[in-house]
Amino acid sequence: MLGNMFAAGITPLFGLIIEDLGVSTVKVSKLSSYAVLALGLSNMFAVVASKYIGKRYTTLISLAVFTATNVWAVYATTFDSLLATRFVGGLCGGVIEALGPEMVVETFHEKRLASAMVIYVAFMAAGSALGPVLAGLIGTGTGDWQWYFALLAIISGALMLLCILMLPETTTNSLTVGYCDQSGILACKEGAETAEHSETIPNTQQEVVLWDVWVSRSFKVRNSDWNRDENAFQYVYKPFLMLSRPAVLVTTIVFGLTIGWTVACSIVFSNVFQEPPMLWTARATGLFNIAPLTGLIVGLPIGGILADSLSARSAKRHLGIHIPESRLLLVTVGGVLSPAGVLIIGLTMSHHTHWIGPAIGWGMLSLGLTASANILLTYTVDAYPYKAAHVALLVNVIKNLLAFGVSFQSMDWYLRDGPLKQFGVMAGALWASYLLVVPLYFLGAKIRARSQF
Repeated sequence: MLGNMFAAGITPLFGLIIEDLGVSTVKVSKLSSYAVLALGLSNMFAVVASKYIGKRYTTLISLAVFTATNVWAVYATTFDSLLATRFVGGLCGGVIEALGPEMVVETFHEKRLASAMVIYVAFMAAGSALGPVLAGLIGTGTGDWQWYFALLAIISGALMLLCILMLPETTTNSLTVGYCDQSGILACKEGAETAEHSETIPNTQQEVVLWDVWVSRSFKVRNSDWNRDENAFQYVYKPFLMLSRPAVLVTTIVFGLTIGWTVACSIVFSNVFQEPPMLWTARATGLFNIAPLTGLIVGLPIGGILADSLSARSAKRHLGIHIPESRLLLVTVGGVLSPAGVLIIGLTMSHHTHWIGPAIGWGMLSLGLTASANILLTYTVDAYPYKAAHVALLVNVIKNLLAFGVSFQSMDWYLRDGPLKQFGVMAGALWASYLLVVPLYFLGAKIRARSQF
């Protein structure tokens, strides 16, 4: 969340930065674009670092440097110095994006996987909406763009202290019981029954055991799953081989397009609404990001609780055997509403209607992140739980690279073709990507059986 607040939150502060540092509009826009690029590239470094020093220390080091980078931004007096903070801060702020799904898989049982994963996706996406809201309020209220980075430094510093106390290493030799399907049915059922039985038996020594585990995983040893037969380069390129798996490819496309179009909306709205005849202030532009934030919140129960409930009912119908594809039916909610929201934006902006039209459309687009894109991400890490970090790396690298490209071309596209054609093409591309989910629902189990890692 903080990484996306860092990258996207600077947009309402462009006017203050231009006035303070004496740079052009074109030049100041790079502050957002390059931070998004750094966020994507950081995922590759995160996976390598976690293999060598573990997820806990990778997270703590990234938070420490991220905090220092925001302090650096507060005292930056030149544009080049501020631009450098965008690279360094982006590289540190995006670390948890790649590690999050694997930590969720290692921590939560399959029956709670979607509910846990949707919180990860919601917070990650909410940063892009909450950042501009806070930045607009702070920038307008104080007249000083540095205060926003001071706030980020305070939050990240406090979070680092909390992680020292409350984030033990999650790397384990085996995953939580429940990540299996038709193969190994008997062993899976026996393991699940044992796990369920153990949850109901009181253990007087449980608190002592948990305390010892927490201490050993937090302060005593370095926990990692480094394979001495593989080097850092192999850890970077191997995740990209997973694009040959249809589930991973479809998830990456849907996630990338949804995030990319969200970034495009943010840039177009920021430029169009601050120009005549609307002449919105930084505060108004920032508050407009409440629309996508609302969409994210509305989609939470759909992509979380409802998806897990659907999976549980499917397991009961199949004699306790979990089928990852059971969650995919709910993808239709975002598959219909999210592209429709993009089309509403194009129509309302083309006919110069009230600003509530684009707001509703932007909210519908963002709903697709938590309501549908999250279900696809959950399905993919459920199907390949031992490759959760690889899936997260692909999704985050590609979505940020797409967002980086969109940030440079969205306004040129808007001015060249107009809002109706631009957003119409965006909606069509998003609808087409959701159609790829249909074969996964019917043939996903067979595909996974033929492509086991």
